[in-house]
Amino acid sequence: MGDRSFGYSAQLRPFLWVFLVLTPVEILLVDLLIPWFWLRAVLLAFGLLSAGLLAWLLWMLHRFKHEIDDDYLWLRYAREFEYRIPLAAIGTVTQGMTSRSLNKTRSVVDGTLVLEISNSTNVRVDLTEPQEVDLGRRGVHEVTKIEFWADNPGEMVRALRK
Repeated sequence: MGDRSFGYSAQLRPFLWVFLVLTPVEILLVDLLIPWFWLRAVLLAFGLLSAGLLAWLLWMLHRFKHEIDDDYLWLRYAREFEYRIPLAAIGTVTQGMTSRSLNKTRSVVDGTLVLEISNSTNVRVDLTEPQEVDLGRRGVHEVTKIEFWADNPGEMVRALRK
């Protein structure tokens, strides 16, 4: 797995890095401004936990990218979800910005699996045969199209058209 990898988190990473860098500043300010030791200790624990979670998310977004191997297109978002689409089921692939503002990383809208980053997608895949996708608590859906975000959509489209 992982013949060709494609990132999708370039829009998110700068914000995550800003929060990660500001977390120690926040911890220092809390330590200087709060007079009660017990509250400083609790807030320090929350600050360290927050920094750890941000670092973990940055690593996961870097580690789990969209991939194309010999048989499948793998669409991912960190460790939250992973969809495997057979390359044989991929029909047309186009590049173009779409914004649905669904406020969810994954949704099914009118038979289209939508994997948004910052409320946008920029690659559209029309499938030759319906595929089942599991949205967890929102159920299993049959989709005939997929819209998702890739940091380099032109490269992704070229790789899928081969």
